[in-house]
Parts: sequence; structure tokens; C-alpha cells
Amino acid sequence: MKTIKITLAAIIIVASQFANAQSKSEKMYDTFSGNDGVLSFSFSKSMIDAIDLDLGDDDDEKNVTGDLNRIRFMSYNPEKGNLTGSDFIKKAIKLLPSQYKKFEDESEDDDEDVEIWLLGKKKKFTECHVFVKNDDDHQMRFIVSFYGDFTVNDLKNLREKGKGFSDN
Repeated sequence: MKTIKITLAAIIIVASQFANAQSKSEKMYDTFSGNDGVLSFSFSKSMIDAIDLDLGDDDDEKNVTGDLNRIRFMSYNPEKGNLTGSDFIKKAIKLLPSQYKKFEDESEDDDEDVEIWLLGKKKKFTECHVFVKNDDDHQMRFIVSFYGDFTVNDLKNLREKGKGFSDN
């Protein structure tokens, strides 16, 4: 009987570890899900067969390639919600655990309207979160998250494509 209890306890511990294997960034989406002014959706692995997202224009194409498991999108309309646009982005970023690192662009044309937060090393990532901000606190805000095992060849172009969401 003692062996059964130990085995059962071990199974519960292992099962809870697998349940926690879900991305820690899910808290960011769960926190805002169903709130006024928030729209979110995702594309699952079955919807994304062969991923090869072009990020450049014309002959200057760079891409995100690899095994992409999911893409999540969330928009926030401050006119319909309880937070200002900048407060929404600040709160969302704070919900990311400490192992996520902000991409710091060393170029002179650092764009203040877009922030990229990554989970991974060098150019090999398991998560990439693009936060699109705006100058006006009453304009829409966007978060686009990529999950999987992929390489970003040019994060500057990814930043520009994320910013393009706010131009539409």
C-alpha cells in the first residue's frame, strides 16, 4: 500500500510538471482575456503547416523560419477598456517572467513604438513577443506572440512588421 501511495504521489508530481510546461507567457493572455477592449485569437500548429514568414520587401527579404507551434495575437482598444494604452502595454510586459529578455537594438534608428521580448539564446528562440505601442494613449495597442523553435534572421524587420499592425 505504501508503494502505491509513493507511485501515485510521483505521478501527480510529474503530471503537475507537464501542466506547468505550458508557456509562462500564457498569464499575459489569460489576464486580459474577456476584458473590455481586448480582442485575442491564436493560430494552432494544425493551422500553421510549413512556416516561412517573409519580413522584408522586394529583394531585401529576411524571414522567420523553423518549427512554429502557435501564433497568438491580442489587440487593446483603450477607448473601450479600463486602462490607458501605455498602461496596458506596461502591465502586459510585467506579466512576462524574468527569463524573458528585451531585445535591445544597437542601431541608431531604435524604434520606441515597438518592443520585442524573447525567450531563448542568441538567434534561436522558443518565444518572441512583439509589443506595438503608439504615441497617442487613445490609439490601439497590439501584442503578437510566436511560439516554437525558430530562428529570427532579422529582428529589425520583425519589429517593422509588428509596427505595421498599428498602421492599419
